[in-house]
Amino acid sequence: MAGRDLATEQLDEDLLDVLPYTVRVREARRMLRLCAIAEAPWPSWEATAFLPYDEALPVLGAVARRPDATERATGYRLLIGCAGRSRDPEVLTRMLESLGRLRNDQDPVRVQAFRALAAVPESLLRPEHAAAVGQFADDALNARDCSYLTRHTLGRIAAMFCRQGAMRDDADLLVFALELYEKLVGHTGSAGLGDLGRTLRRGQEHRLVRALAPHLASGAARDDHRLVFTVVESLGRRRAARVPELQDALEAALDARDDGVLKRAIGLWLAPPGTRGERVARVVERDPSAVAVPAVFAAIARERTDLLHLVLSGRTPSGRFQRSDVTYVSIADPSWTLRWTGRQCAEYLALLDRLAGSTGAAQDQRGRAVRAVGTVPGAGGARLRPYLDSGDAYLRRVALTAMSWVASPQEVLPDLLAYASSDDAHVAVYAATRAARFVPPSALGAALAPLLTTGKITARKEALRMLVRHRVPGAMDLVAGAWDAAGQHPDVRAAIVSTMRDRLADPAAERILTEAADGPRDLARQVIGVPPLQVEERFRARYAALVLRVARSSDAEARAAALPVLPTWAPWAPEVPAVLAGVVTDLDSTPAWRSALGSLIYCVTAGDIGAAELRAAADSLSAAPAVPDAGAERDLPALQRLAALVGAVRAASSTGRDRAERAVRALDGHLPEPLAAELIAATLRWDAPDAARAVDALADRTTGVLAAQHVAAALAADPFGREGSTPEEILPHAVRLADRGDAAGGLFACALAERHGSRVGWPDGWRALLRALRAHECADVAFAARAVRTADE
Repeated sequence: MAGRDLATEQLDEDLLDVLPYTVRVREARRMLRLCAIAEAPWPSWEATAFLPYDEALPVLGAVARRPDATERATGYRLLIGCAGRSRDPEVLTRMLESLGRLRNDQDPVRVQAFRALAAVPESLLRPEHAAAVGQFADDALNARDCSYLTRHTLGRIAAMFCRQGAMRDDADLLVFALELYEKLVGHTGSAGLGDLGRTLRRGQEHRLVRALAPHLASGAARDDHRLVFTVVESLGRRRAARVPELQDALEAALDARDDGVLKRAIGLWLAPPGTRGERVARVVERDPSAVAVPAVFAAIARERTDLLHLVLSGRTPSGRFQRSDVTYVSIADPSWTLRWTGRQCAEYLALLDRLAGSTGAAQDQRGRAVRAVGTVPGAGGARLRPYLDSGDAYLRRVALTAMSWVASPQEVLPDLLAYASSDDAHVAVYAATRAARFVPPSALGAALAPLLTTGKITARKEALRMLVRHRVPGAMDLVAGAWDAAGQHPDVRAAIVSTMRDRLADPAAERILTEAADGPRDLARQVIGVPPLQVEERFRARYAALVLRVARSSDAEARAAALPVLPTWAPWAPEVPAVLAGVVTDLDSTPAWRSALGSLIYCVTAGDIGAAELRAAADSLSAAPAVPDAGAERDLPALQRLAALVGAVRAASSTGRDRAERAVRALDGHLPEPLAAELIAATLRWDAPDAARAVDALADRTTGVLAAQHVAAALAADPFGREGSTPEEILPHAVRLADRGDAAGGLFACALAERHGSRVGWPDGWRALLRALRAHECADVAFAARAVRTADE
């Protein structure tokens, strides 16, 4: 905010909060002297909250006692925030003692107070604050209108006390936090302690858990294990794994009567990788049916494969988690089965087949089983072929997808290609794409050739792509034959063109691309759809000629699609700017001139080419007759295109001043007035040594009040900030323009004052300029100046 006059500035709360204490108090007192704040209750209360606490207490305390609930909530919020900004625990103590009326207030008021308290810096919390906060919590939790938001905010406050107690090894703070936590758990069933893993220093978790040990023990005795779960999840499983007391508490939770609690305990107890193998054995020793718990199955499948017989035997161990008359089949991650023996994989495949063939199972479960068959080591296509004959379309398509993931995908390619003419072609062909990677190119051509004439459109497209991608011998002859085939589907031809972009060294590819460039839009788009850097450098000039060919196509849609990409190919095709300029100046053609204009400006500003063509385009449009004039469908097209040209250069200047100057220099002396003056004004550098001469020359060349206003708006416009200039640098220019005494200079100065005076809060220099302009001898200048306001009434 350097250089800005803050005498009447109204700073918001977020900015005041981050200011140093003395500066914050000074700014708050200054703001309270402003009429706009002093005479309005709410803004004055908010500014008062940034004064010293003792100075703010009489005002904010009165607000907290008002009869209106919304005003009371605001008073409590501001008063608590004011105490927090003091950074003084004693002030926080006095503030809490003054909130006695809060206990009987309604929930919306309490919520605001608690949220403000949760925002107080945690470092201020002391054991002496616990009694008051605890009383507020009891009153809120016992109120009939206690809301979720109140309980959630109290949980945040409990977490604050817990973190500070753990960090300082302060047992009083920690005990209070746990007591408040227990109260919340009694109301909601759970509560969080925050992310203690990021708060506690290394080793402090041990002292924290020792302090919690009596609560952990009493909870275990009541079969209430919520505290241990919360502490483990708050610390993070890795830190919790190194705390023996927590691990003992989790082991005690394995005796929980509730199945949900037991599953959660098992998952947390098996989290440490170093002991997972030994612990999972103890879990299944207690209850073999625990293999149905996902965490147990994962541990067995990854680390204790000697226990897999409990899962794969098909004889379901009965217990808490499984029924003896139901076979449970867990789906293993493909990486797990890589560690299994051949016998174990065979048993797992048998279970998967059993699940996939079970008509009583849900369809998605059966589909998951079929999908898993293809990922088991040693499983071949023979395992999945029975599902290809299924009357269930979902299972059949899942099996087709899984076929490409079997141990030997090359063996199932014929099975997949056999479905290329069926309704499942869209699934089978994409699976074949993966299987084809494992087939030698010499054998792939014979397998794919029939698809080029008999397959569905999807199959034909993918077959052509596979032929080219895998460099199959004779592939280009097959592709050329498909391209030349009479009545070939347009989508297939488009797919052929897209594959040819990677085979530019082949004469057949060049022929196909050339014909596509002269073809309809869908084919031409495949030609222009590749950027230069994805084409080998030796072929870029040839490919740029193809893109230019599309830009000159007889198909209007193809031409329009090519114009935006032409600038990227200009370094390899010097005639690109001329083509673009021709589109811009062709007044008989209307659809694509805007796109061509943008591309031409980009060539000049980004590529430093096309300046001559841009200049010629401006000359041509300037010399064009002013017709049609107020026509039904068109009106002064040449002038409109010139205005759009100036607007495009202005837009380029806002993002890159140095690059845009290339276009400005090219257009110098080639634009009609006032467009020429507008462009100079919009791109003028205030920090240039000759800025004063340039501004005066601009005022001299501008005639007419309306034209002067138009140019003045461009001179003052600063949508993205001309960062090299400051209002202090511009003020002398504005004063000099006002002193000229003419209409153009006065209007320029007025526009600058309106734009830059408000940027810096209207300091004395800008206000003096505005007064002078209001007394200007030109009535139009005085009128414009009176329309500018330094303050709202």
